[in-house]
Amino acid sequence: MAKTNPHRLPGTAATANNISRIPSPAVPPESKAFPPLTISLDSFVKNGSDREFRRLIFELLGLQNQMQRHSDQFARYMGANNAQFHVIMIMAQTPDLTVSELAEIMNVTSQFVTIETGKLIGKGIVEKRPNASDRRSSFLNLTPKGRDLVRELAPLQRRANNLHFRSLTEDQARALTEMLRAIKEDGKRVIHELESPDIVNAMAPSARLQADPPDDMPRSARKKVRRR
Repeated sequence: MAKTNPHRLPGTAATANNISRIPSPAVPPESKAFPPLTISLDSFVKNGSDREFRRLIFELLGLQNQMQRHSDQFARYMGANNAQFHVIMIMAQTPDLTVSELAEIMNVTSQFVTIETGKLIGKGIVEKRPNASDRRSSFLNLTPKGRDLVRELAPLQRRANNLHFRSLTEDQARALTEMLRAIKEDGKRVIHELESPDIVNAMAPSARLQADPPDDMPRSARKKVRRR
């Protein structure tokens, strides 16, 4: 449920296939169809259109936005930010986590987890103890205050989740979980590709025609635009 984070890892699948190797859609070069296909897998392209795929993406984005608003409210209720809320809920399910394990679960960097857990330690919500088997790491757990916050949030969470997921049967929920897990694993490969040096600073030709580069553009890309 967490919002996309700028600290996200640049991919965890070094052996991922290069995006450039994905076959191009079987559309004649002279085709002027618009909008162009955004996917070329047979399971999503029907009669030369990927309309149903785009509909799927819009539904997923809409769901993400809903769940983001829900978790924002849960976080405020606990006196935390969104990332800290997710850290707390993960710890409630799994005790004795290390920073690296938390980072893997959340798909963020260890540095990001260290910063957010440090704030939670300062609030008395999380405690840290040495890892006897590996002195380089520590175990992270909720304090009594942290567990109390989870208990106090639970009635509000149940009320929201009962409404949000009431249309799913047990089998549908299990199938959805398995599908999302598979999509997320493939997504790690996409992160590896899209954050590679040759892509992360690239710009569409029409975007390069802008006189002033966007303020949030990487410095190296801003220099390239100015030289054109």
